[in-house]
Amino acid sequence: MKKTVMFLAVMALCASFAFGGGGRQSGAASGGAVQPTVQVSADNPSWSQNKTPYTATWFVSFDWYGKVFNPQVNVWDKALVDSSGISIEFTVGNYEKLNMLIATNALPDIVTMDAVASQRNLLEDGGVLLDLEDLAAKYAPDLNIPQSMKEWYRAGDGKWYSIANFYYGPERTNPEYGGYYATHQLNYARQDILDQIGMKLSDLETKEGFLNALRAVRDKRIQYNGRTVIPYVGGIPEYLAPQFGATLEDANGNLVNIRRTPEFLEALLFLNTCYRENLITDEQFTENSTQRDTRVAAGYFFAYTGWTVVEHPRKALYSADPNAKIFYAGVMQGDAGKPSILEGVNCGGWTTTSITKNARNPAKCIQLLAYLSTEKDTLDARYGYNGYDIRNGKAYQKKSIADELAANYDAAMAKYMSDVGWLQDWNIVQKYKPRDLNDLYYDIDHYDQERDPRYPIYDNKAFVFVNPPDGTDLAVTKVKIDDYWTQAIPRIVMAANANECRRLYNEAIAQAESLGWKELEAYQNAEFKKNKAKLGQTRAWPR
Repeated sequence: MKKTVMFLAVMALCASFAFGGGGRQSGAASGGAVQPTVQVSADNPSWSQNKTPYTATWFVSFDWYGKVFNPQVNVWDKALVDSSGISIEFTVGNYEKLNMLIATNALPDIVTMDAVASQRNLLEDGGVLLDLEDLAAKYAPDLNIPQSMKEWYRAGDGKWYSIANFYYGPERTNPEYGGYYATHQLNYARQDILDQIGMKLSDLETKEGFLNALRAVRDKRIQYNGRTVIPYVGGIPEYLAPQFGATLEDANGNLVNIRRTPEFLEALLFLNTCYRENLITDEQFTENSTQRDTRVAAGYFFAYTGWTVVEHPRKALYSADPNAKIFYAGVMQGDAGKPSILEGVNCGGWTTTSITKNARNPAKCIQLLAYLSTEKDTLDARYGYNGYDIRNGKAYQKKSIADELAANYDAAMAKYMSDVGWLQDWNIVQKYKPRDLNDLYYDIDHYDQERDPRYPIYDNKAFVFVNPPDGTDLAVTKVKIDDYWTQAIPRIVMAANANECRRLYNEAIAQAESLGWKELEAYQNAEFKKNKAKLGQTRAWPR
C-alpha cells in the first residue's frame, strides 16, 4: 500500500509538471530549427572543446551498483576528467528512492533505470526530462546512437528522452556492421562425459537423443571428483518450448501466450519425464542462481539449458580441470519437427539513461553521454582503459592487462575498468570480437555458438514491452498470475505420470484465467500491436 500511494503521488506530480506545475526549465528549448553550437571532428570531439570542471550528478536505480568515481586510482576516471573536465558523482537506490526524488523534485542531472520501469514513462510524459535529440544536435553531434533506438524510445510528444544500453537494432545487427542477435535459449553438455558414454554433441539435437544421453549418464553412474554426476540442470519450459517450435504470433497477427502453446505442454512433459526418471533433482526448483553456479562450477552436472547457467561456471570448472569442458550443444527438435525460432536477449535494451530538467549544465551532460557512446569507450569498458590492441579489425586485450587481472582481479578492475556500462552497445563488442580472443576453448565455442546459422533469433521488442504499468489493477493481476505459475510449474513437473502432468497443466490454465489472465492477455495483445506499428511491422514473428 505504501508503494502504491507513493507511485500515485509521483503520477500526480508528473502530471503537474506536464501542465507547467513544477520543475526547473534549464536546458535546450524545443521548437524551430536546431542551431549547433559546436562543430566536431575525430580530432576535436564535443566533450574536449570545453574542459571547464563539472561534476555530473547521476542516480542509478539499482542499489547493488557500487561504482565510486576516483581519478586518483582508476585510469578511465582520470582520462574522462583530463579529456572533458567532467567528473561523475553517483548515487544509487531502489525505485522507492527514485519515486521520492521525483516527488520532491530532487532528481539529479542524469538518471538510469530499468528500460521497462513505469517511472520512465512517467518521467517522459510528465515533462521532467530533456529532449536528447535537441541537446545532441546543439552540443554533441557526435553522440553515437542508432536511429532505430531513437524511434523505439520516442515519446508520445515526438521527442527522444532515453538511451538504452545493450540495445539491438537493424543498423548494427548485420554482417556489414558486425553485430548480431544473441539468445539464451540453448543447450550445453560436458564433452568429457559424452566421451565416457560414447555419444556426440550432435546426438543431443533431438529430444530422444538428449534423453538417451541423460539416461546413459544415470545408468552408468558417471562419477566426477567422487560424486555421482546429475544428468541435467537448468531446464525451464519457457526456454524449451521455443526449441520445440512454439509460435508466438497467430495467423491474424495476435500475440500468443507461450504458456498456452502445445510446445509449452511438451516442455512440461519433457521435464516430467526427466523428473520421474531421476534425470533432474528437486534442487532445480529451490536453489538460487548463486547456489546453482557453485554446483555447475564444481562439475556436478552433465547437460544444461540456458546460457546463464554455464556462462561463468564453465570457466571456473575449466580452470580447476582443463579436461572438464562444457560445449554448446545446439537445441532439441520437438515432436512436431517444427524449426526452432529463439528469442533475442533484451533487444530493446536493459536500462535507459536520461538527462533531467534539473541538470545544471545540460551541454556537459550530453557531451558525457557522447563520450560514453563511442566505440573506443565501449571497448575500454570491455577490456580496460586502453587495454587492447586492434589487429585486422579485431580487439585483443593486452597481455599486461590480462596478467594483472589474473594476478589480482579486484585491484586490476579498480585500476582499469570504467564500470560505467549504462550506454554500452554490445554490437560494438561483437564487431571487434575475434574468434581467438584468448585461445581458450570457451571463448572459441561461444564465438561459434553466437554465429550458428541454423536457428533464427528474432527481435523481441514487440513481444516484451507489453505489460501494464505499475500501480494499475492489471499490474496487480499480472503479479498474481506470475506468482501462481511460479508455484504451479514445479507441481506439474513433479506429477506422478504424464496424464497427471497434463491434468495439472489444464488446471493451471483454468486457475490463471480465474485470476484475470484473459483480461491481461487482451491488454498485452493491444500493446503488441502498437509495438508492431511503431516498428513498422505487420508481423513480428519471423515464420
